[in-house]
Amino acid sequence: MVIEHRAFPLRPAPAASVPFTGTYREEGWRRCGAMAAGDGIVFTPWPHGSLPRWSVPALAAAKCVAKLGDQALTERVHLALYEAFFTRSLDISDLDVLATVVGEQGGDAARVRADLEAGIGRDEVLADYEAAVGEHGVRAIPAVIVPATGRAIVGLADPAVYRAAVEEAAG
Repeated sequence: MVIEHRAFPLRPAPAASVPFTGTYREEGWRRCGAMAAGDGIVFTPWPHGSLPRWSVPALAAAKCVAKLGDQALTERVHLALYEAFFTRSLDISDLDVLATVVGEQGGDAARVRADLEAGIGRDEVLADYEAAVGEHGVRAIPAVIVPATGRAIVGLADPAVYRAAVEEAAG
């Protein structure tokens, strides 16, 4: 089975301000941290009053790295971007931060930064978003679309749900 990563920004356009402290976002962060702790995943409480304005730059960075053709690097950068945001409390909408994260994983930080400045990756991210919303009705993450069946799994699901979807697709 082939897994294809698609981008889904929760905000496809930058917001002026995204409050965090004292909001449902802060409570959700705590819940996710508690649920993931048993798997060794660390959610550091976000130390800033506001979240980054949007995630499109980070998603575009992942697209830029994927274009380099190194699958192992692409996977490392995907995980490192999540860690940068959820564990290291870094602003993943900042191009300097994104270049640093890519470089830390062995990628060409200068090239990815230049690609981001040129807008490379952004149109692909927005196309992924439009397809998810328009074709599959996705409005939240995580979301998994199984092309063989058209089945969409949106939101936190039990592993048995994913197994059943894979078995159904396999026939």
